[in-house]
Amino acid sequence: MIRDNSTVYAKPATLQTIWLIARRQMVDAMRDRSTLIMTGFFLVLQAGLILFSLSGSLRRHIAPREAAAVGGIMAFFLLYAGVIPSAPAIGIASGVFAGDKERGSLTPILVTPASNVEIFAGKILGAVLPAILYAMLSIVLYFVEIALFFGADKLQLLPVPLTIMIILLIPAITLFGTALASVISSRVATFQSAQNYSSLIATVLWVVLFVLIWTVSTLGMWAFATAVIVVYALAVTLVVVAATTWRREEIMARQ
Repeated sequence: MIRDNSTVYAKPATLQTIWLIARRQMVDAMRDRSTLIMTGFFLVLQAGLILFSLSGSLRRHIAPREAAAVGGIMAFFLLYAGVIPSAPAIGIASGVFAGDKERGSLTPILVTPASNVEIFAGKILGAVLPAILYAMLSIVLYFVEIALFFGADKLQLLPVPLTIMIILLIPAITLFGTALASVISSRVATFQSAQNYSSLIATVLWVVLFVLIWTVSTLGMWAFATAVIVVYALAVTLVVVAATTWRREEIMARQ
């Protein structure tokens, strides 16, 4: 009797494939020492700026009629504390395709059985996860900073529904910006071109943030919550559409 010792290849599950690509992307991003130095520098700078900006409002007795206004200012700086640290994700995402093409390291992924959606999702996840974790760390430090320098009771001034929506908004806006930068990176020829577009994306995101701030100030929290859901939906839709229309065969032919 002849025994067949051949090994049958089994493609990893979709989530496993996405995570493998994301992990590789995160390792590549964290190897850049300049990125780590800059993120640490901006974290310290941001802590000092927030401390200086809120000192005038929180180092004194706050009358009940002023509580809402001061809470609104604190909510704005909470948004600032979360968005600024997540901004590097756009720069990282601008190189996930264009940069890999220039280095010749994109082809090994393209020749695998991974689908376009898995490749896009993995690369975007690898760019966005470190930024979101960094943003969450910044938010925690923001709360700790207020409690230490102004008193834990000052945290009660933050409006709870607005605070929750801001914390949910930060990953949404980061995901949307990263997805947009990744899509552009997959379509342009050079990393420099992708970087040029990333500055434009950052400007667009600030416009979106101001629109959302206007939404909550004029239309209320339900409108704000709906807008946050829409941002998440747009980001996912953008990734799926970009992945399904991506012509990886043409890239493989030019590598």
